[in-house]
Amino acid sequence: MPVVPRSRSRVVAAVGLAATLALGVVACSSDDSSDSSSDAPTTDPAPVVDEAELATAIAAYRTYVIDQVEEMQTDAKVLTDAVRAGNLAAAQAAYAPSRQTWERIEPVAGLVEELDGKLDARVDDFEGEDDPEFTGWHRIEYILFDQKTTEGAAQFADQLDDDLQTLADAITEVDFDADVVAVGPSELIAEVSEGKITGEEDRYSGTDLWDFAANVEGAKEVTKVLRPMLQKADPELLGDIEDGFDELEAELAPYADGNGWKAYATLTESDKEQMQASLGELAELLAEVPGALGLG
Repeated sequence: MPVVPRSRSRVVAAVGLAATLALGVVACSSDDSSDSSSDAPTTDPAPVVDEAELATAIAAYRTYVIDQVEEMQTDAKVLTDAVRAGNLAAAQAAYAPSRQTWERIEPVAGLVEELDGKLDARVDDFEGEDDPEFTGWHRIEYILFDQKTTEGAAQFADQLDDDLQTLADAITEVDFDADVVAVGPSELIAEVSEGKITGEEDRYSGTDLWDFAANVEGAKEVTKVLRPMLQKADPELLGDIEDGFDELEAELAPYADGNGWKAYATLTESDKEQMQASLGELAELLAEVPGALGLG
């Protein structure tokens, strides 16, 4: 007998309840035709979350994002210094760690106009690897891992440092709308499910699992700051989400390698399929958060 995913079981239950209520309405209408729904008073629904509590959660996440950007600059400097020094081995080793902070906060960091394309665009968006508009981490990745050199990478290292400084200056001015923050986790997990799990992100280095794990960490952090409100608004949804994170972390655990992650090529097809299913289910659950909190 097939197992029904938690998200589907929630939908099935909701549909069943809706059908039951609908039948009740029909029965009542047939018994008393004089009743009119237009006579029923209408009232606005009560707010789902406390505004002060929401503001506290958003402030906590804002602090987290700003700290991540500061750490991002430090980690990227290890990469860019190695590139400028012509140290290929050191630059290759620093590439994946330099991206983790970006991947944790990508939906919010991407709100800074034009920087997402400069910092994290893949070659698919350009005329080829030699297109001068192709910059950022993946241009450096191509040079380091495909061309296996640091030659020609210094200009992109300099630009990466400059663009990250622009991000650091701009992020404090970004409007952290509650609905944007609430939808961020589902965007992160959906991106992994639909893209990163295929190995397309870090195609030259094979370091996709680093990005994958960082996306999961970032999504979990948002859920953490929203947890008190979710506990009140929809504890069942919260429980399902936390179970989903636990499942993903257990599936990732065999691929941990010290403080990092093994190469994408070590991921078995069966594990990839299982992770993709878990990711898809979790993304669906996370997509319910804004509505549960009355933010969507």
